[in-house]
Amino acid sequence: MGAARLRGPAAALGVDPPARHAADAELRVRLPEGRLRDRRGPARDAAQAVWTAPGVRGRAGARRRRGPRGDGSRIVSAPDRGPGEILVVSRREVEELLTPAATLQRVLETFAWVGEGLVDQTNPVNLWVHDRTAAGPEPPFGYGVVQAFPALIRPLERAALKWLSSWSKNPRRGLPGISALDLVTDADTGMPLALVDGTSVTNMRTGGHAAVGAKFLARPDSGHLAIIGCGNEGRTHLWLLAELFDLAHVTAFDIDEAAAARFANEATEKLGVEAGIAASVEEAIAGADIVCVVTTALRPVLMEPWVSPGTHVCAATGFRDVDPACARAFDKWVVGWYGRDLEWITGDEVGRIGGLQEGQLTRDDIHADIASEILQGKRHGREHPEERTIMTHMGMPALDAACAALVYDLALEAGAGTWIEVF
Repeated sequence: MGAARLRGPAAALGVDPPARHAADAELRVRLPEGRLRDRRGPARDAAQAVWTAPGVRGRAGARRRRGPRGDGSRIVSAPDRGPGEILVVSRREVEELLTPAATLQRVLETFAWVGEGLVDQTNPVNLWVHDRTAAGPEPPFGYGVVQAFPALIRPLERAALKWLSSWSKNPRRGLPGISALDLVTDADTGMPLALVDGTSVTNMRTGGHAAVGAKFLARPDSGHLAIIGCGNEGRTHLWLLAELFDLAHVTAFDIDEAAAARFANEATEKLGVEAGIAASVEEAIAGADIVCVVTTALRPVLMEPWVSPGTHVCAATGFRDVDPACARAFDKWVVGWYGRDLEWITGDEVGRIGGLQEGQLTRDDIHADIASEILQGKRHGREHPEERTIMTHMGMPALDAACAALVYDLALEAGAGTWIEVF
């Protein structure tokens, strides 16, 4: 059975279909009410679908009554909580609530809102604990950076801040390479609403913007997916792309062969697709329609000459682990949003994030962005089956804020999370 696709009237998002490309109208939809079915297994409950009704925010969580819990915390309802009580949503709960379909819908909405000027955000505030541009060897646990990602999502009446730290080699000391927290705020009152595990939100939304890019840039009949880097974000790339494409085969590569084998087994068990592992990146991408490069490598592991005509590449970390020659040699290089991505291409983040050096690439090399051009019908995505295409997007605060807000709403609806009193 093919993977579920998003179908429905474009008008549900306030879209005028004649003013959009047909592919845009097909994707920019609300998920239909009812149930979502994965490739194998029973239907998922509709409560896990996209939160759509604005009125839900006032009603959700009303089933939860104030009372003691065994761990000393209290269960409260959303309506009667105090202004200093916030909902803490754990990683496990985020992973249960934030389904691939819900994530894809929210990421798509957010790109559209950004392109329409309905989001206020800044580029991340970067606190460089270790400077990549400084002379000398790499620190033993990687270059450390702490980042703040603030955004106000006006259509949701929510603001949020992601506080993220990244030490690429932290696993050497038994710690995660990336950790993050999302603080969600009510944009009407200014009161804090939730503290959400931001690492799992980041993993899902990263797979989400790769999938949105692939919708417009990959061949519609793409069935062979190659994943380079079999960690958490490699996994979410697989899940989100399976929402849009009838995947028949997945090829996995990782420098840890056991990790690649586990990834391939999971792909078969959860999605019902044929999956295998490759001995090299070049072998992994041979014959692939879509290639996702999701590694922690500091130098390119995928080289431009290896990529066949018709292939689309999802580059999760810009050109840090993908050959920058792809930008000019391919038929189309697309970014997520100029306002964010130019910062690491020509702005202050050059040489620190995204793998580029000063003057290596320019805006003139970019075909389009998703938010302000392709989704708004100003530029086309794929126009020919033989085109080689690539999308790079380093993520933006709006995506984290919008997805964290969705987690809060879903947690209220499901009665999930733990209320704590902070003031």
